[in-house]
Amino acid sequence: MECISISHKTAASGERQKFYIPGESAGDFLKKVRAAAGVEQCVLLSTCNRTEIYVQGEENCFPGLEEILADFSGSESEQIRNLVRRYQGRKALRHLFRVVCGMESMVLGEDEILGQTRDAYMTAKEAGHTGFELNSAFQAALACAKRVKTETMISKTAVSVATLAASEVARMPLSHKTVLLMGSSGQMGSIILKNLLSQKNVRIIATVRSHNGICQSGGGQVTHVDYQERYAALEEADAVISATASPHYTLTAGRVQEAIRTWKERLFLDISMPPDLDAQIGKLAHCRLVALDDVKGLARENNMRKQQAFAVAEEILEEELEKLSKTLAFHRFTEADVQWKERYAGCSGEKLLYLLRDGLDSGSFERVLQALTATVI
Repeated sequence: MECISISHKTAASGERQKFYIPGESAGDFLKKVRAAAGVEQCVLLSTCNRTEIYVQGEENCFPGLEEILADFSGSESEQIRNLVRRYQGRKALRHLFRVVCGMESMVLGEDEILGQTRDAYMTAKEAGHTGFELNSAFQAALACAKRVKTETMISKTAVSVATLAASEVARMPLSHKTVLLMGSSGQMGSIILKNLLSQKNVRIIATVRSHNGICQSGGGQVTHVDYQERYAALEEADAVISATASPHYTLTAGRVQEAIRTWKERLFLDISMPPDLDAQIGKLAHCRLVALDDVKGLARENNMRKQQAFAVAEEILEEELEKLSKTLAFHRFTEADVQWKERYAGCSGEKLLYLLRDGLDSGSFERVLQALTATVI
């Protein structure tokens, strides 16, 4: 397996935006990858923090993948080569496991990446772009992530971009807060809404595309307003959070300045890719803009608390990766020699033991002997 990756570790949000591939374009993109020379299977994972292509096929598919990504993004191949990281073989498998477990995320242990990877894998699988190798790899990675989530504190203390956004609102020095939330019906927005509702004395104005109304939930109150009325709602808001999938700005600086009549300290949080909020909003008086890349600073303290859980997760990952490597190795063996059962039918147990003794290290050979002894008994 091979993988190319552009992520928050190699590119700022402005650069990552060029390589973000929305869901409606994923099908066509996968077809182009699949049609590339040497590619037999492929999966695309594209989120606000990373765009990664996983392929199975001939060795060294990197140049072709980089060319496809350059063509899609309108970027120069040289820029791609400066930003991309390449993984091959076991390193590619380990990278996939780390990504799905949230160990490569901007916020360590985030939950969203698990669902995003599952969706990306199912999209590729249902379109017929995967086979035994990528099916095994992604299923094993997803199972590993669930185990890490269950057995370590990485999940119990997990904080995502969405929960950090809600926490930033909680830190505002106000006894009562009004939050304008755009994108509450999406996956990220719904998590933010849930976290905001767990806070005391928070009123939420959530934009919708149809009806207006008010509902109570948890400790907060939600008022639904039509999306077209978002600028009118700014006057009441102490904080504004935008988490939509819109290709356009949800708020521009000029219209924000026109809409606000009372100048007070306001927090604007943009956790979308591409960005929802005009960067110039942060330059308006009494307006503080926190963009996606700024979340790195918010995540630093959270990540410090997770280091011990991170070490345990690494051990689990290596165990699960070893199981997968054996499964793939055995599959390659049986694929290369379809008559293997017949060929080894006459092989004595004694001969096989000598072959294992000569080919394995002492620890591995001892474990084989122990397993054989337990089986005989």
